[in-house]
Amino acid sequence: MLWKVVQRLELSYGTTRELNTLIDNLPGRPPFVCKELVMGGERLKFYCREILPSLKAIFGDPELKHDLVFAPERHFTNDERTCRIYSEMHTGDWWWSVQVRRKVVY
Repeated sequence: MLWKVVQRLELSYGTTRELNTLIDNLPGRPPFVCKELVMGGERLKFYCREILPSLKAIFGDPELKHDLVFAPERHFTNDERTCRIYSEMHTGDWWWSVQVRRKVVY
């Protein structure tokens, strides 16, 4: 039954392993690395990507340029601007307050 669902969706992968392989082979993406942490005598493994190469890959990808947000926005449900919509981080009050407090000098 599950295989029929996968076939009907026409996905380019059939298992999570195949999906992970596709993700790992995306161009410009840094590889996953394994980090070990010992807590309470227990050795734990974490898989992650290094943050700086990851940020460089995201900000350097021209396909993502329309999805990146660099400034806060306010969205409303009506023309009178009486009912505000909070949907993403950049639409919240926190980003507005941080934007006002920090003045960047170039």
